[in-house]
Amino acid sequence: MFHFKSQCLALGAILFPSAVVFAQQSADSQLLSEVQVAAPKYPQKLNQTGKVVSIISRAQLDQMTGKSLAEVLQSQVGISVNGARSAPGSNQEIYVRGANTGHVLLLIDGFPVNDPSHISQVMDWNLLDISSLERIEILKGGQSTLYGSDAMAGVINLVTQKPSSKQVQGKVQIQVGSIGELNTTAQVRGSIAKNLWNIQVRDFISQGYSAAKDTIGTFEKDGFRQQQVHVGWSRPIGEKSWLDVYYQWNANKSNLDAGPYADEKDYTAKANSSSLRMQYQYKGDHLTWYLRAFHEVIHREFTNDSTFIAANAWTNFSHSTYEGKSQGLEWYGKWSLGREFVLLAGTEYRYQNTLQSDYSISAYGRYDSPSLAPEKANQSIWATYATVQKNWDMGGIEMGTRWNKSSNFGDFTTFTINPYVFLTKSWKLFANVNSGFKVPSLYQLYSPYGNSVLKPELGTTLEFGLSIAKPAWSARIVGFQNSVKDGIVFQSKNVDPYGQYVNVSKQNTQGIEVEGGYRKGSFNSTLNYTFLDGNLTNKFAGKDSTYSSLIRRPAHALVLNLGYQINAKWQVSLLHHWQARRTDFVYDEALFSVVSKELKPYVWAEIQSSYQVNKHVQFNLLIKNLYNQAFVESYGYSTQPMNLLLAFKYQW
Repeated sequence: MFHFKSQCLALGAILFPSAVVFAQQSADSQLLSEVQVAAPKYPQKLNQTGKVVSIISRAQLDQMTGKSLAEVLQSQVGISVNGARSAPGSNQEIYVRGANTGHVLLLIDGFPVNDPSHISQVMDWNLLDISSLERIEILKGGQSTLYGSDAMAGVINLVTQKPSSKQVQGKVQIQVGSIGELNTTAQVRGSIAKNLWNIQVRDFISQGYSAAKDTIGTFEKDGFRQQQVHVGWSRPIGEKSWLDVYYQWNANKSNLDAGPYADEKDYTAKANSSSLRMQYQYKGDHLTWYLRAFHEVIHREFTNDSTFIAANAWTNFSHSTYEGKSQGLEWYGKWSLGREFVLLAGTEYRYQNTLQSDYSISAYGRYDSPSLAPEKANQSIWATYATVQKNWDMGGIEMGTRWNKSSNFGDFTTFTINPYVFLTKSWKLFANVNSGFKVPSLYQLYSPYGNSVLKPELGTTLEFGLSIAKPAWSARIVGFQNSVKDGIVFQSKNVDPYGQYVNVSKQNTQGIEVEGGYRKGSFNSTLNYTFLDGNLTNKFAGKDSTYSSLIRRPAHALVLNLGYQINAKWQVSLLHHWQARRTDFVYDEALFSVVSKELKPYVWAEIQSSYQVNKHVQFNLLIKNLYNQAFVESYGYSTQPMNLLLAFKYQW
């Protein structure tokens, strides 16, 4: 939503799910000099960075109508989303380059978004969708120098649509699906005097299907509902300043099951978030500076009623509430120092707390778990950072560092070094060396299993890559290695409370990302391949235990997209996504231990077509799981059958 003079050039009918920078370059290698991203905290041309950046534009998001944010990300190179193709409302875990789910930072317009009440502080991705977005920017590799905690494997920046300075514009979109889906979105934006505004509302209902795998044919459907309100307001302040205010409210309600292969008929989850973000921008001749503030509250509630009691249930009734509050204030500026030198420096303060309580009723009576209160369960961090960038005709380099001071564990620093060089006008060689960190969550610090002396997880990333951009085709190959020390894991104990979080883990992940795009006439295609290899070592009682870290993550993944523009109004595209076998770990009640389960490889296919009747009316058809393949993302849980979604959009 925020007023950056940045725009992402789309190729109109470029094929839909895998929209990366190299695909956009394939139309014209000179376009690279014009494409800008906002994720580096200010609009920056892509040909002036060696970072690994992928962009999904608004035009491409329009071609993905009917897909969740997790489904959009699932087909991107180096990203695996467990739960993206499961029942609506299912838990979704996003892994970037094989790193843990808490090692990727979600941003909305550059503002950090997480849930302080969650064990890993990760946001519930079900609270988000793509309808309000202008584009998605994905930066891989450690980004903690600019963005602090959690950005160890990368950041995903959701850039929202801006208020319009033109006459009133709007759209209404209605989508129906074969598994009982109804998705309605309405948006109006325009200007009054110097005030720019944008309002969008959305209501999504899905009757769904059983979240747990139904082997006997009697499980109930687990429905899902999502409601959203987005409001944006912008206006100039004088001749050189601009003010942006953005409010967002999201709410979910979903039915849950008791576990793998276990139905539950009265287990529900509710979640809502309320966010207010503000930015003041001043643009001078040599200095542009920004003042930012945000306030966000997330509330989650789980209720398991006693009307139906699952066969493996420990309790007859349970109720849990989790609330997290995040606040932040940041100032940073960009100085143009001449001779292609750019200095970016800033300081920020973040604060978070949580309120948690739960109780259950069983044959032994009522049990109340120890509660977490904001007076105890809170933490803050203050940071100062700076980067210097120098560009030449033949390449450039960016170097930076960040100093962090935490209320819990003192101070520490991170760094980044990012050189790149143009071998020719089309070939670019680049490298990145950086460090990152993730602070312990409030639950890991202050819950009954908490450990107040936990240290932050620390990571380093090393990557090398080569990219080429030709008029008709483009490609990029990146090799990387991520290392994490002082990883936080749960250690079981034989005395009350029978476990505690400790810093005893080391994780190493390495891999290769290969992606390419080709376009000729009305035909276009992209192909990406990801290879991962990783191990995790835990040191308990002086003994090392090493095993693969790729839990639920494939070592090999391949995505092929084929698109064809039939005529000026009609477009069609086909996606195939192959995932190699994966390993899941589940608790076996009969053995009283955790056992591994192998998940077989599968191919996911989609076909999509859109038809533009006129400048006001468009139809979009999406068929998911085209071959109706039975596959598993998580052991004992269902995945989407073949289903069809038809959308009608009217805009003015």
